[in-house]
Amino acid sequence: MTGEGRDPPMEQPPTRRDFIRTTAQAAAAVALAPAFASRAHASVLGANDTIGVGIIGIGIRGEILLRGTKTVANTRIVEVADVYDTHFDRARELVGPDLRTGRDYERLLDNQDVQAVIIAVPDHWHKQMALDAMAAGKDVYIEKPMTHSWEDGDAIIDAARRQQRIAQVGSQWASVEANAQAIDIIKSGKLGQVTLIDGRMHRNTPTGAWYYPVPPDASPETIDWARFLGPAPPRPFDASRFFQWRLFWDYSGGLPTDLFVHMITATHTLMGVKMANGVMAMGAINTFKNREVPDQMSAIVEYPDFTLTLTSTATNNHPYPLLTIMGTEGTLEYHGTKLVYHSEPVLENYTYSTNAWPKATRDKYAELHDVDPVTMRPNATATMKKPDPEEIQVPGRDSTELHLERFFESVRTRNEPFENPEMGHQCATVGHMVNLSYKSHREMRWDAEKRRVVEGGTATAERPTSAESR
Repeated sequence: MTGEGRDPPMEQPPTRRDFIRTTAQAAAAVALAPAFASRAHASVLGANDTIGVGIIGIGIRGEILLRGTKTVANTRIVEVADVYDTHFDRARELVGPDLRTGRDYERLLDNQDVQAVIIAVPDHWHKQMALDAMAAGKDVYIEKPMTHSWEDGDAIIDAARRQQRIAQVGSQWASVEANAQAIDIIKSGKLGQVTLIDGRMHRNTPTGAWYYPVPPDASPETIDWARFLGPAPPRPFDASRFFQWRLFWDYSGGLPTDLFVHMITATHTLMGVKMANGVMAMGAINTFKNREVPDQMSAIVEYPDFTLTLTSTATNNHPYPLLTIMGTEGTLEYHGTKLVYHSEPVLENYTYSTNAWPKATRDKYAELHDVDPVTMRPNATATMKKPDPEEIQVPGRDSTELHLERFFESVRTRNEPFENPEMGHQCATVGHMVNLSYKSHREMRWDAEKRRVVEGGTATAERPTSAESR
């Protein structure tokens, strides 16, 4: 990928860039490892050593991550890359007028002052940029979902391992401060056996449905359309498609890989699970048009010991908890900034089921089973009432900032991050399974031995991500 940006490109080492362009992605990550061995075995940074940061993609989420990085001590934003020039003006407002900017992300990767790279671009670029960054000796923070298709995950996992790079996936629900208390409650047994988790994340505005505004200066001159498309199918310039990319399969997985992945990540974090067994899903475009991905989706996800239900709609925003974790003895509402615990004692009452009996029969049953004959409740719990819910406020800090802190701490210590590529792959793959189930009207299963998604007992064929796949 070449082209002129706002800043003139630097002279590039031709061997690396030519090699990356002409070699398969996974093979490139492996083959380049020896060339960057000295970087891959970088020494542990001290607490006061500054980490030079490059950010690829400074749109909606990238700008948030830029501001979040600024709050992390001893980090310095060295360079940003984007394909919409006006984003550079906002970045300079936040960082300073001397910030290095350009359209060519490979130039950023060649910057020796950059040790860590944040990738906040449309999903279809995640794999290539992550592999290129790690091949260049950079640690990477990959905004969720880690992958655009489940098949992409192993290449990123293998590259991080072989290159000895720190790679963290950016789903901030893995770092919510309430997580520690929620995990304690679950492990304490207060919920009993957890059998069902209900996940809901809704919105009720056009921008919530990803119809983001198009800025007045958007044009082929300010947007590098070819770079945006990259590995996606060629299309004529379309500013709306550029700014509303989440509406299209070419660049996005829609609700399952945007909103569902947050709920999946939170579930995996709290429950300590690795991967789902199977998924069934349905969805529709009910309200918003001029899009390919549904504006409403529901899925049933099977785990070994519990079921997770996932629902999102773009036409209602009732404040449900993100997760409602239901057990045999209690329920935990997980809102992120607060937890609400409900004790669920078994308060049996036989009135409904014995009203058809004559009084003598009811009295005899009560005598035989230690039941109060008046209330037809077991004597042991006849006077018990369900306790009031217990609300636990955990306002904490911004979860994105906390998640970034965890990443940069891993960069310093070389310790494996919590949301590593394996976890990112697993969480994203559950989202991809939702989409595959929606498109095929079939159940999707995970074959753990072969690390594959299978459909009806048969491995899935390669599927296009465009509208034609529907």
